[in-house]
Amino acid sequence: MRLSHVQALLDTSFQGVEEGAARMYEPDDARFDERLSAVWLEYRWYVHERGLAEVFVKWKRVEKQACAQEEVSVLRIHLLGHTAALAPRARRVVEAGTPSPGRLLELLGEDGVKRECSAAGPTGITLEHWPPPAPQPLLPEETFQALSAVLLHPESSFEERHEAVDRLCRERSPRVVHTLLAALEVGPSLSALRRLSEWGEPGALPHVERALAAVAPDNPADLWTLTALQRRLQAWARTFQGM
Repeated sequence: MRLSHVQALLDTSFQGVEEGAARMYEPDDARFDERLSAVWLEYRWYVHERGLAEVFVKWKRVEKQACAQEEVSVLRIHLLGHTAALAPRARRVVEAGTPSPGRLLELLGEDGVKRECSAAGPTGITLEHWPPPAPQPLLPEETFQALSAVLLHPESSFEERHEAVDRLCRERSPRVVHTLLAALEVGPSLSALRRLSEWGEPGALPHVERALAAVAPDNPADLWTLTALQRRLQAWARTFQGM
């Protein structure tokens, strides 16, 4: 599907649904002209009550004026939170293609995400149902304390912090959220920010905005990533306002 067709499909499928944050359409923002990539990107965030539909679109990095006619390679929707009202609209997008096993499903393994896949010509369409909050077994106390110590130690390396976040987040609980937020006071951690944004933790927003303020103008890759996390958290905030 060409980009113009994908955008029209999304507009129709989510007609009347509030957008919780401003769209990120990369070709319209000169800050991302120098991002080293072979693709252009677009993000959207639709919200309803306690649910969030995050839309991700990717196509070849052609001249800006040629984008509308370019074939989209990836169209993906993440459903987060309580999305009973948003799921049928997202499914309309998947149904615009022919059912497909998906290009990467065999590589993802059992990650707890339910996926529905289709294809429309060269466009791979994926709907991901991210699991909502649910009780989980707690990590052994010794493991939890050891991982927390890594995150709260200012001399821990980037690799050590990344691994600690990954292992710690096998448990989703208030104590893990508290530890991740405390770790961000010690030092930056994109992996912690990413996980907190997936969980919709509002306490992460000031940390994202602080990281954004520190990004150098000649670092458009981090600028893009952090802006996307900021908008996701802003969209979550809209769902909390409706409680």
